[in-house]
This record gives sequence, C-alpha cells and structure tokens, in this order.
Amino acid sequence: MYYSIQHTGLLTIPDHTENKTYFGPDQAWFQDRWRADAGCGPVSASIIMAYLAFTRPQLRSLYVPGTLNRPDLLRHMNTLFEFVTPGKMGVNKIPIYTEGVVSYAAVQGIALEPRVFDVSANLFRKREPSQALADFVAAGLGSDCPIGLLVLSRGKETRLQNWHWITITSAEINGTSIKANASDEGNEITFDLQLWYTTTNLSGGLVYFLPKAAGV
Repeated sequence: MYYSIQHTGLLTIPDHTENKTYFGPDQAWFQDRWRADAGCGPVSASIIMAYLAFTRPQLRSLYVPGTLNRPDLLRHMNTLFEFVTPGKMGVNKIPIYTEGVVSYAAVQGIALEPRVFDVSANLFRKREPSQALADFVAAGLGSDCPIGLLVLSRGKETRLQNWHWITITSAEINGTSIKANASDEGNEITFDLQLWYTTTNLSGGLVYFLPKAAGV
C-alpha cells in the first residue's frame, strides 16, 4: 500500500536566483561552513516544522516567514539550528532532535509530541525485517506527517549516507517491505528502508511530531 504526506508540493522549494527548484531544503545553503557540514538535523527539522505549519492552521506559528522559497526557508533553518544544535558528533542521538524541536515549538506557543521508533546498535548480527517499523512509517505518513530519519550507518543501503538525517515523505509498504522516498539535500531519493534497518550496525531511528493533546 502507498502512503504519503498529502501535500508533497510544499516540498518544491523555488530558488529564483538560480532559476531552479529543490525537493526540500539543502544544508549547503547555510553560509557558515560548520552549519553546512553538520546541519542535516536542523534542516530535517526545519522542513517538518514548515510542513506542519502550512497544513494545520493551528500550527502556523511553527514557520515564521511568509513563503516557502529558498531565502525564507534558509532563515527558518538558521532559527532551527539554534534549537536542534549539532555537537562535535552532529545531531547523533534522537533526543537531541526531539528535545530541540519540542523546545522550538514551545517558544512559538505550540506543544508538540514526538513519536519515536528507536533503532539500537547491532554490531554482531543482522536484524530480521520489522513489521513494527513498517507500521510506524504507515502511521506517520497516514497522519500527514513527514518523518525524520537518523542514519548513522547506512548498512547495505548504498543510496543512504552515513551519519546523516533525511526526511521521509512517502513509502510503498507491502508486509515488512518498505520502499521509501525522502528529501535529502534538496533532492528526492528512493531507498529500501527495511534493508537499512536489517543491515545497519549502529543506532538511529525515526521520528515524527503531532500536536500534543490538551491536558496531556
């Protein structure tokens, strides 16, 4: 079955200076060298916040600029960098990402709840395909939420990068098979998420965000 966020066109980001379009933001847009090298986490967080803002009126304050073009999205990326801030090892743990996003949202007057699928390190043997992983991706995309993916080791899925965050926007799921599409450095990539899961030997995980229920 095919699952997708409902408004993929929001990820078509125009760059009028270069007369081109991107599929989501690119960390190379950062003018600061360190941010360009280490900024994949805040970049992923920035497009997720922008998507939630433009698809849910009650969450509009999650994206302060008026439009989704390169200059405005870059300003938003720089703001998110102050909350989802890479250390010497980057944003290499899920809590750095989730706590930063929740803190950013709180400043904007929004309470967000992260939904997380943790992947633990597995140095010595291959994992079995996970139905729980397939169900998590289906639930996130089915809720119209882009999904951040932390890949520390790409395993045998060579279309992924090591030590990197990307943002899943759609997936074809059949049983435990998950062929996913994602925004990665301004491009759309397609990869086998279950192949990554079964062959990666380091930790990682997936996360999406929903508005926190009142009174919780």
